[in-house]
Amino acid sequence: MSVIMNDQMKTEMQYPRHKVLALGAAVEGGLVVISLFVAGYLNVEILPLTRNALRDIFIGTVGALPPFVLFLFTLSESAKKIPVLGSLRGTVINEVRHVFSNSTVLDFVIISLLAGIGEELLFRGIIQVKLGIIAASILFGLVHYISRAYVIITVIMGLYIGMFFRIYESLLVPIQIHFVYDLMALLYLKYRAFPKEKTDRSSLL
Repeated sequence: MSVIMNDQMKTEMQYPRHKVLALGAAVEGGLVVISLFVAGYLNVEILPLTRNALRDIFIGTVGALPPFVLFLFTLSESAKKIPVLGSLRGTVINEVRHVFSNSTVLDFVIISLLAGIGEELLFRGIIQVKLGIIAASILFGLVHYISRAYVIITVIMGLYIGMFFRIYESLLVPIQIHFVYDLMALLYLKYRAFPKEKTDRSSLL
């Protein structure tokens, strides 16, 4: 028992709450600043984010539900035998989850909100406008590289969010989808108990 406890303590000590929050806020907040600067330089109109906030918040919230359902399925036992999802399941449970093991609900809200704003301003508001939805989605996947499976799913997610932006022409919609999805996923990972699983590292490279 003491060996198990020591292993758990070592894992948690690798990701102190304040460092995870500071890094997340710095990276995602930095993207907000960079996006505003680049948009001004390239003369891309990203503000105002919306002209109908209530509508777009509702659409974004509802739009976050299908990918979250896929996320839940990915973490289920049924996903283990599906090549891409099985690999992704191991990555999320055994690696991503531990990064946020000491984070609080407030941390999740801050990180998710900054991620939604910063990443959507950049990838949908600027890159998709300038280079198209395919390029924006591929770049979105590549910068989230954890494993090949993770990149594939993130590219699909980029296409999904990009279609909402194309249809509604409002950056608040993709921001809300991104924010709500990230928040729900992090909360689920934090408060849902998962057994530690052996992961084939070679399948994640």
